[in-house]
Amino acid sequence: MTTLGFMSVSRRHEEDFAGELAERAPQYNVRFARFTPFDIYPDSLRVKALVYHPKSGKWNETEIDIPEFIYDRCFYGKSAEAQKAKPIVEWLKKYPKTEFIGRGLPDKWTVTNALQEHHLISPYIPETVEVSRYEEVQSYLAKEKACILKPAFGAGGRGIILLKAGKKSISATYYIGKNKQTKTFSNHVSFKSWCKKVLQHRYLLQAYLNIQDKEQHPCDIRIFMRKNESGAWETVGKAIRRGYQNGLLSHLRGGSEPIKFDTWFEEIPKKQQAVLLDDVFSITQSVPYFLDEQFGPLFELGLDICYAKDGRIWLLDVNSKPGRNAILSVAPEAKEDLYTSPLKRFRDLQSQESRKGALPRES
Repeated sequence: MTTLGFMSVSRRHEEDFAGELAERAPQYNVRFARFTPFDIYPDSLRVKALVYHPKSGKWNETEIDIPEFIYDRCFYGKSAEAQKAKPIVEWLKKYPKTEFIGRGLPDKWTVTNALQEHHLISPYIPETVEVSRYEEVQSYLAKEKACILKPAFGAGGRGIILLKAGKKSISATYYIGKNKQTKTFSNHVSFKSWCKKVLQHRYLLQAYLNIQDKEQHPCDIRIFMRKNESGAWETVGKAIRRGYQNGLLSHLRGGSEPIKFDTWFEEIPKKQQAVLLDDVFSITQSVPYFLDEQFGPLFELGLDICYAKDGRIWLLDVNSKPGRNAILSVAPEAKEDLYTSPLKRFRDLQSQESRKGALPRES
């Protein structure tokens, strides 16, 4: 029986999601195991994994060979644990006896820079540059009065900062969990000192977009896409993530409320509806294929699209390891599709390998 490994930086991460997959794994004749990069023994090329036993419904810790197929759910933030995991995963991607059912995208700057170079996609990408010096930030604020600082590595809205320049001060607004915090700098000396500390990490500077609805809630459209068995990209679901009133973020971790796309769409002015749908179609028909060609093979993508107050459509972010909560909240009927698609992807890859004449690997 072939093993599918669910890999995360911590065993506690996405336990429920792993459990949903494990319960369905027997239908696909797959042994399901959960592990972290730190569970790998490099000398023996074995791994200490939690293996799911369908009859008992329990996880048993067992030493096994590195799984033949891996579903990578590792997220790399600023934590020391995440940074230690990254080189192990990069090594594992080169390990010849293992195949990833979808490779993750590189850092946000590499992805954004590539998208900005594509003639069909670039009109949907907000002005974005990588910054490392205070002078770059100060120069942009002097001209535009507001901008977003976004970490090159990160997800769920963590580390995003809104900078606004007033007549006599500069404010920096960010979130710690669900709580919005604002620092105000009355002079450039204090702002420069703070900015230099922030820019010790890699950050992108992005144009500030007003994505608040008529009631001043920030909103974006989360589109969950995946590659089907024929290699075509398809949309599994769409949801609107609606943040706190007068807030900055529309991510669920920032306390957003998921609402149905159709409900939100009805509030859009009629003459803008056709334009919105046309732009969303253009994005979904170009971005996945381009990124797949540049950085793939990919499997899933979360596209975060916003409808700004001026009517423009922007692609804010692309995530190759998207969560499922927003879609499940508004479309619970998609549950089986969302929880079986990684297993179907595994089955398709296994079938492709068989057709190539590869011998099955034993664990």
